[in-house]
Amino acid sequence: MILGLLLVGGLSAFALGPASFNIIRTLISKRTWPWASIAGFLAGDLVYIGLALILLQSALLQMPWLRISLTSLTVLCLMIYSIRILLPKQKLPETFLESFSSPSFKKSFLLTLANFHLVFIYAGLFANLGADGKIAVYSGALAYFIGFLLGFFSLLYGFHFFQSSLRTLLRKMEVVAAFGFLTFSIYLSLEIL
Repeated sequence: MILGLLLVGGLSAFALGPASFNIIRTLISKRTWPWASIAGFLAGDLVYIGLALILLQSALLQMPWLRISLTSLTVLCLMIYSIRILLPKQKLPETFLESFSSPSFKKSFLLTLANFHLVFIYAGLFANLGADGKIAVYSGALAYFIGFLLGFFSLLYGFHFFQSSLRTLLRKMEVVAAFGFLTFSIYLSLEIL
């Protein structure tokens, strides 16, 4: 099971969200590794992994209002982020996520925390380990995070290696990502109905 979570962690690094996409955009456009943004992104993921581990020991995780509320907030944030990407720069409205385009720890951290649904994803990954005891749950969470780190840095290295050819495709990648985020937000909306 631990090896499986290590593999799932590595593969899940390739499921890009708004924060990781901003990191990749900075890496390609500015040709520099945005270490502060990477640290903020990873810290946000650790917060949700920790919260999932805490909620696994609580009946609160099973409450429908919590799932509906956090999923709705995720949908709202994904839609705002996607619209911000898709609208021409001169027509952008002032939004909560408006200032999240330049790299920094705080911006990346908050953008990661705007993906509230992660707590359910992580809780689902670690729930099966509960029967084997707390050590197994924590070991599984650690294995997942190590796999995620390895996968994410491999992904960034690949983008860094091909950044000169990807630079011309950056805007197309942004549009594809925005439509992907919109599609995921629609899927999450249907899930809570």
